[in-house]
Amino acid sequence: MKTALVTGISKGIGRAIARKLVSDGYFVHGTYNTSKKEAESLKFELKNLEIYQVDFSDRKQTLNFLQRIKNLKLDGLVNNAGTIVFEKFGDLKIENWDKVIEVNLHTPFILSHSLRNQFNSGGVIVNIASTDGLTGSFASLSYSASKAGLINLTKSLGNVFGKKGMRVVSVSPGWVGSGMDSPAIKEAMDNNPLGRNARHEEIASVVTFLLSDGASFINGQNIVVDGGYTNVDPILKKEADSL
Repeated sequence: MKTALVTGISKGIGRAIARKLVSDGYFVHGTYNTSKKEAESLKFELKNLEIYQVDFSDRKQTLNFLQRIKNLKLDGLVNNAGTIVFEKFGDLKIENWDKVIEVNLHTPFILSHSLRNQFNSGGVIVNIASTDGLTGSFASLSYSASKAGLINLTKSLGNVFGKKGMRVVSVSPGWVGSGMDSPAIKEAMDNNPLGRNARHEEIASVVTFLLSDGASFINGQNIVVDGGYTNVDPILKKEADSL
């Protein structure tokens, strides 16, 4: 049985990844922060799942968690845990910037570096980035910057881990969720060539493929999973729709 560590498994994409990996025959070690009820319900649902509470914005907790799993042998690591803060540029708080960068960028690096000798042969690291890392932001600068950094970090880690026969890949989801979640998500659906946003399970399927031998020559790359959303200029689309 293969073993994977997945951070942030209590909700959304992380929850879907944990389910998919267990269904594929993995034993999953998963982390959560504040969503204890959701994490425990997932553990009750999935036999081959162990859960740990960790606040990755606290470096001490991250290092303590690494001590707890120091004897764990891994086939895969999915750096999924993330956080976002929306704030106007003039009101931006440096402590919020630091928290987002710590969780979204520093933690994936720390985990990848600290666990480097705990991977079995052919191990794979998948970093969950975002299409926000490919464009500028207006009210979530720290999030976009952290995801851009994570995409670049993936390339560097792909170089250094490749020498060990390991692969590192990032996945950049676009908009995920239905139009009932928020007006912005509904508008994203309208601007997507497929006419909808991604389902969590669709992102999870890409992640589990990248962890598999079927993706054995994909390394250091960022895989965009957005249904073609980033191909669309909304002004050009409006012009076409008006014809």
